[in-house]
Amino acid sequence: MRQSLFHVLMVCLFLPLLWVIAISLNKFGFPLMEQFGDKSAKFFIVFPYILLTMVALYGAGKAAARLSGILSRKYGKPEENSAAADTQWDELLDPQAVERNRSIFMKNVDSWLKNSMLARVIFGLVIGAVLVM
Repeated sequence: MRQSLFHVLMVCLFLPLLWVIAISLNKFGFPLMEQFGDKSAKFFIVFPYILLTMVALYGAGKAAARLSGILSRKYGKPEENSAAADTQWDELLDPQAVERNRSIFMKNVDSWLKNSMLARVIFGLVIGAVLVM
C-alpha cells in the first residue's frame, strides 16, 4: 500500500512543479536563449532550470515518501502473512499463466481502447510525440 501511495503522491506533487518550470522556461528561458548565439550562454541560461527540475524531483520524492509513510501508518492494514504476498507475485509472473491469460487481457484492453476517449487521446499524444522526435 505504501508503494502505491508513494507513486500516486509523487505524480501529484511533481507534475505541477514540472509544469511551472516548463512555463517559466517557455516565457523567460527560450527568449533569452534566442538573444544569445553562444552555446556557453545558452548553457548558463538552461542550467538553473535543470537544477530546479532536479530539486523539484528530489523534494517531491521526499514529500511523497513522508506522506505515504504517514498515510499508510494511519490508514493502512498490516500484512498478516508476507510469505503469501511473495507467492502471489510468483503466480502473477509465471510464464504459463501469462500466456493463458493473454487473450483475456488483450480482449479487455481492446474493449477499453474502443470505449475510452481519454485513452485514444493519450495514445494519440504519445504516438504524435514519438513521430515528432
